[in-house]
Formats: sequence, structure tokens, C-alpha cells
Amino acid sequence: MKTALFLLCSLSLSTIVFAQSQKDRLDIFIDCQMYCDWVYIKQEIQFVNYMQNRQEADVYILATRQSTGAGGREVQLAFIGNNEFSGIQDTIKYFTDPNATDAIEREQLVNTLKKGLLQFLVQTSMADQITYAIEPEETEEGMEATEENDDPWNNWVFNIGGNGWLNGESTYSNVDLTGRFSASKVTDKHKLNFSTFYNYETSTFKLTDGDETYVIRSYNARLEYVKSLGPNWSVGFTTRTGSSTFGNMDISTTFKPAIEYNIFPYEEASTRRFSFNYSIGPEYYNYTDTTIYDLLSETRMRHGLDIEFNQTQKWGNVSLDIGIQQYLHGFELFNAYINPNIEWQIFKGLSIDFGGYASFVRDRINIAKSDISDQDILLQIKQLDTDFTYFTYFGLNYRFGSKYNNFVNPRF
Repeated sequence: MKTALFLLCSLSLSTIVFAQSQKDRLDIFIDCQMYCDWVYIKQEIQFVNYMQNRQEADVYILATRQSTGAGGREVQLAFIGNNEFSGIQDTIKYFTDPNATDAIEREQLVNTLKKGLLQFLVQTSMADQITYAIEPEETEEGMEATEENDDPWNNWVFNIGGNGWLNGESTYSNVDLTGRFSASKVTDKHKLNFSTFYNYETSTFKLTDGDETYVIRSYNARLEYVKSLGPNWSVGFTTRTGSSTFGNMDISTTFKPAIEYNIFPYEEASTRRFSFNYSIGPEYYNYTDTTIYDLLSETRMRHGLDIEFNQTQKWGNVSLDIGIQQYLHGFELFNAYINPNIEWQIFKGLSIDFGGYASFVRDRINIAKSDISDQDILLQIKQLDTDFTYFTYFGLNYRFGSKYNNFVNPRF
């Protein structure tokens, strides 16, 4: 039986004076692909130098996370040695509780960072200043008690909530209400997710000819089931039903079986993913108004292919999502999209990030045939037909100056 041994290197390391000469310190760069409380990290780990550039660091630390079935997070810290520490690598994973506060999560992160840095610190002049403490080995009685403590919820997790927004002035008022519910059960072999929401929004304008009120309503219920077929394959289905005044839908229902292949094992998804997902199934629509195809209801078959690539490395991260959805009764009715995002540190101090989303739209069979008023267009109350949609962003940053980033000063 495995013993629960934890190296608590924080005991003496936290007491090392910060005035120690910088040349004796370990130079580290933490690449947080999630939220990190830098003030807390630097206050609790004062025995290293925090570098501005990864190229100058002795240890590069990549922090990523992904959601767990219970609503918590699996956090992965990859420690990669540079310079005289080249060839030393380690990966540590830990889980956060779904009800954990920010204070608890940041403490877990700091403790894990200290554990991962230990193997590098013992090879520096600081080795003699480190002391260790090992927790007592857990008894078999304790292990048996833990094993007998079964989950009364059988891995089911539920969420229920809502939001409300009210704003206005003497000539305008707006009310926006949303309710939601979800239930999920996630294990390493199966994933079952159910979610539903309802949204109601009303806006009232005081015009010269009197008050005008506009209402937008929508609801949606979605069920997804996925079964694992090993480290690279998955099968399952999604089904959805809903309604939308904006989309000219009294009701719409879909059912789509799907299969997915991931070139990399799913356990590596936090750092790299290259997957192909194909789905096909019927879609039923009951429209509020007659569509541009002179229909009030119809059932159509639709299939789609989605290709997703994600990779997070020392130089940055890149993601690319491309795909196509197409109706089988008319091959000209399709929607093709591309969604690239790149964060790239080109060289010391210079980094860029850019990305966006673009789609070619040929499949809006739900557009109402009736005329749409200017008010409907301006207030986006009803959906319009279009040939494309897009958005994009671009950023450039160059940093120069001191290579150290050790101090925090939260004053003001």
C-alpha cells in the first residue's frame, strides 16, 4: 500500500532572509495559464528570484488547469530546468475542492510550488538551509476508514441559480432576468451533463408618441453523454431543445450522436490536444413566423466536423478551432468557421498575441420572411440573415529594464 509522504520544505525556506545575495538564489519564471495571486506568491516564497523573461530563468514553471466533474479543478505544474539545471523535469498535479475559497486555492498553489522547487534547491548553495518534515504514515485502519467512506452523491453535482439586472432613467428602463440549473456526473469512463436556462429581457422607451416596450425571451435545455473508449477515443451524443423570440423559434429540438478521436491522450489535455469530432443527427424546428423558405416547421438532417488543436509550451500557447456544419438536404446550406488564438514570446522581452473568429454563414434557414422594422434591427430583437460574422484582436508588448521581478508593493 502506498504511503502518504509529503515533503514540507516550506518550514525553513520561508524563513530565509530576503536580503540574501541574488547570485545565490534560484531564478524562476512562472507561466500562469490561470489566475495566480502574485502578491501572495512573492510574499510566501521569498527564497527565489522572479524573472521577467523565461529565457533567463533557471527553472521554467508552466501552470495549467482544467475542470473536474465535481466542479473543482485539476491543476498541473510542470517544472523544467534551464541552464545548469537542463535535463531536470518534473510534473506535479493536485485537485482543488469546488467549494474552496481563493485563500485555500492560493495556499495549495504555493505549497505545491515549494515541493516542486525542492529538487532544484538541493543543488544550490541553499541546500544546507533546508530542513524537512515528513507526516506520519497513515495506518491501515485509517486507510480502511477512508475507503469505506463512500460518496453519498455517487459523483453527481448540482447547481441552481439565477441573475437579475435592472437599470434605467426617466426615459428608459430595462429588466433582464436569468434562471439556470445543471446536473453532472463525471468519471474517468463516463461524462453526463445536463443544463437548462431561461432568459427574459424587457426594455421600455419613452418616445414622443408614447411608450414602446420590447421583449426578448429564450430557454434552452441540453443533455450530453460521453463514454471513454481508451486514451484517445470517445463516443456519445448531445440533445437539445429550446425556444427563442430572437431566432424566430417557438421550439427547436436536436439529437446528434458523435465520435471523437484525440491524437494525444486525454490525460495530456491541459498542455496539448489535437482532436477530431464528427456528429450527425436530425433537427426539428417549429417557427414563430413563416421563414424565407415559406415553412412554419421542418425536420432536417445535419452533420458537422470540428477540429481542435491546443498547445501550451515555454514560448507561449496556440489554439486553433476549425469546423463546418452542413444540412444534408442542401449542401449549399453550411456554416464554416475558424477560431485561432496565439500568445507568442518571440524573443527576450518581445511578445505578441492575436486571434479572433470568422465564419461563413449559409445556413440560417430560420430567418422570418416578414419585414423587420428599423427598431428591431437597432435593438437586435430579431435575427437577420448574413453571409459572414467575425471579430479579431491584436496585441504587442516589449519589455526592457531590470530582469528581476521580486518585490510587491500594494500601497495605494
